[in-house]
Amino acid sequence: MSNEDDLISSLYPPPPPFVKFFTEENLAKLQEWKDQQSQQQQEEDPDDKKDGSSVPPKELQFLVPPAKPAGTQYRGYGNIWSFEDKLPNLKDTQWTQLYQDDASLTSESKIQELHKIMDSLLLNFLDLVGLLSVDPGKFEPKIQDISLLLINFNHLLNTYRPHQSRESLIMLLKKQIGDKQREIEEVDRVCGDVRSKIKSLVADVAMDAVSEPEIEAREEVEEIKRTDVVSDFLQSL
Repeated sequence: MSNEDDLISSLYPPPPPFVKFFTEENLAKLQEWKDQQSQQQQEEDPDDKKDGSSVPPKELQFLVPPAKPAGTQYRGYGNIWSFEDKLPNLKDTQWTQLYQDDASLTSESKIQELHKIMDSLLLNFLDLVGLLSVDPGKFEPKIQDISLLLINFNHLLNTYRPHQSRESLIMLLKKQIGDKQREIEEVDRVCGDVRSKIKSLVADVAMDAVSEPEIEAREEVEEIKRTDVVSDFLQSL
């Protein structure tokens, strides 16, 4: 029995039991119930706007999506998440913030704070090395200090995420613009080659059209000359 339990717990969880209520028949009943509620509200007081707190009967309740959780946070997968997509504050995550408040930080002050934390990391690492050579049993407080410095350093770097996203988008747009410009240049080059070839073909056809009458005139002149030579020869006889 324990092996079966382990197998079931390792697989994806089964669908919730109320999934069996999601049928075409129940959806039609839910729509009919909504129409009845709307008609009843119009008959009672058309100007009265209810908050839609009426609950459908029986199994139709499972077909109605739940309301948005109240408050600014919710719990999921063992963690607390905020509805607002923003970088959480270190104080909210129960870590000591070693630099000034995020609201007063500027680009220059962020760089200065990063340099300060980096210097502190190097000093604490040297202290840790010296402490391990003297009394290795007292390493834990120094490790906690280094962890706190790293957490602050990482959190300060995360404040550059919006800037990184903006710059990545700019680079992507520049790449797309460059690709389009190269495609346009290639199309222009091919169009120029086609135009030059068409012009050369038109010039060849025009030369051929001009040379044909000249050839015919030359043939007529030579024919006349041959006729004159023959007539002169006959007269000499």
